[in-house]
Amino acid sequence: MKLHLFITTFLFSCILYAKEDSTKKIEKFLQKNERVLVHVHADWCPSCKTQKKIISSLDKKSYKLLEVDFDNDKEFLKKNKIFQQSMLLSFINEKETGRVFGITKKEKIVGFIEKKLGNSLQAELDGRRAGSNIPDSARMTMEQATEELEKSGMIAKAKSKGDKFVDFTLPNINGENVKLSEKLKDGPVILTFYRGGWCPYCNIQLKAYQDHLGEFKAAGGQLIAVSPESSDSGSTTVDKNKIEYEILSDNLNKVARKYGLVFKLSEELKNVYLKFGLDLEKNQGNDSWELPVPATYVIDKNGEIVYSFLNVDYVQRAEPKDIVEALNSLK
Repeated sequence: MKLHLFITTFLFSCILYAKEDSTKKIEKFLQKNERVLVHVHADWCPSCKTQKKIISSLDKKSYKLLEVDFDNDKEFLKKNKIFQQSMLLSFINEKETGRVFGITKKEKIVGFIEKKLGNSLQAELDGRRAGSNIPDSARMTMEQATEELEKSGMIAKAKSKGDKFVDFTLPNINGENVKLSEKLKDGPVILTFYRGGWCPYCNIQLKAYQDHLGEFKAAGGQLIAVSPESSDSGSTTVDKNKIEYEILSDNLNKVARKYGLVFKLSEELKNVYLKFGLDLEKNQGNDSWELPVPATYVIDKNGEIVYSFLNVDYVQRAEPKDIVEALNSLK
């Protein structure tokens, strides 16, 4: 009886140790590698086998692959709230930046990897968020604000693909007025709304668009960026990112409002911004404490919006390659 109890206890301890050891190995792998694609698989799962075959054939220069066993690595799965096999997850600096379930088409798997772990704009933005050290209380306030915007349904009401553009005249950083309808006479316009030069994600986006400006022009597009920051603040943004395209100042978000993009910060979110040293009154020159959600449009010469990207999550931005594709579709 004692021998049986000893053996049972010993085996249980071995199993527990194996689980802990497995979890530690996974966590060490994530710590060691900046960008990781996690494939949660099971030997009995047909879609997992298809995924594994496709992933094994891909070039993995921009990331490392980590295979996680759905039947054995339970501690890691529980900790990360993973309840299904056939799951792909992206991790940057040990933090999850995306997940997708059950995709077995090569183009979709490649698309997920490129967006989350490749050299895409979104991968860079996700990496920036993963590397940020925002206090938990502030992060919760910001996430709650995003959830409330999602629930508000504002994106569904905003201007989007298929709608007609709204004309406007706004000053650039030199005080010169720029009229959208006049620009359209010269060809399609890429119109992007950003929050301000104080936003690290906006700066990453603006810099990426500058890097792709030649491609935009080659595809026939003219780039205009609009934000509620003052012309002086916009000038700083231009200098900081070495921007060569139009940056326009939309005082009190008058134009962004016509596109359905504006929201007012809650008092809780306002206090978070102030604690971070982000004073929108100083940046914008007014006390409205309003911002546009990030949005990018491609508008053809006839004034129709042929491409739109809108998201209440301020880290999500339109990919340059998608903008180029939209421009090329007009040829």
